[in-house]
Amino acid sequence: MAQVGLWTRDELEAETQGLVETVEAMATARDATPGDVAGAQRALQAGAVLLCHAGLRARARGDLQSARPALRNACRLTETSGLIAPGGPGREFARRFYLVTGLAFQAMSDLAAAHEMYSEGLRRGGRDAQLLLGPGRVTETIVALRTYEPPRGARGDSRPGMRFHMEGGVGEGGQLPPATLDDVQALYAEALERDGGLLEARLRLGRVLQLRGRHDEALVELNRVSTESRRPTERYMARLFEGRTREQLEDLPGSAAALATAAGEVPRAQSALVALGRVLDRLGERDRAQETYSQAMVPESRAPRDPWLAYISGFDAVRGQAQIGPAFEELPGAAR
Repeated sequence: MAQVGLWTRDELEAETQGLVETVEAMATARDATPGDVAGAQRALQAGAVLLCHAGLRARARGDLQSARPALRNACRLTETSGLIAPGGPGREFARRFYLVTGLAFQAMSDLAAAHEMYSEGLRRGGRDAQLLLGPGRVTETIVALRTYEPPRGARGDSRPGMRFHMEGGVGEGGQLPPATLDDVQALYAEALERDGGLLEARLRLGRVLQLRGRHDEALVELNRVSTESRRPTERYMARLFEGRTREQLEDLPGSAAALATAAGEVPRAQSALVALGRVLDRLGERDRAQETYSQAMVPESRAPRDPWLAYISGFDAVRGQAQIGPAFEELPGAAR
């Protein structure tokens, strides 16, 4: 496993399979002791850590063709580890491992794989707040594009799944499980039950409530993010969604105030400026609206990265990387 960076994909598959078979034989031997089983589990987890590290390094240098098989084979080892010794000591390892791999696949825009990792983490590692946020974030990216409620009966087992593909070979594509905004809301609500300080979950819950027309509830959640968050981009998004919510309530002065505050959080970010210009136009403030639109027409090289782009993609590169690093560093200590 230490030579993983030098192997071809076929060699990686063969070595992973060999390790799985060897360790399974150790753990299931007729004379195997509890110590043998624990040692087998540690061996598989150690291999998973090495492969995961190789996959993360490949992703960081943009080599997605090497990153995916490394991460997939790390998942095979972790899965086998859980089968050899279900529950118990492997639970904490699974919680961290599937969070790391979920974030990594999401960073590669492979939403189907990311959803699979988060879901497996919830199954093997428990109902962790960060793991609950993951599938909600992935699913919201897809279902929020729909502006209508699905027909009656569409939530049954026969409803089609969401087919996800990326252009240009970035994502491998796959089948996401069928879901609605109601499902996404439930994930965010449960995440907040487990960690009330998880402001990204609160922000996303506010947006989902706004999309579902539950405006008063949305404003409560968004206001908490606006007042409690220390991150300008998070406050920006909360005010942006507040502005949209108040506009839907026909509170145009309140909408304009929220959007102007958002524009102050991340100057020259276009989503707030364009939305503010529209509301000012509706208020009849033509000169101010035109000035706002002019501010939005800055050269791309001078404009900041709009927080809306990171939000709608489901993955904030800066924040995601800040999560991946610490979670991965905890893996070796959780392997036991």
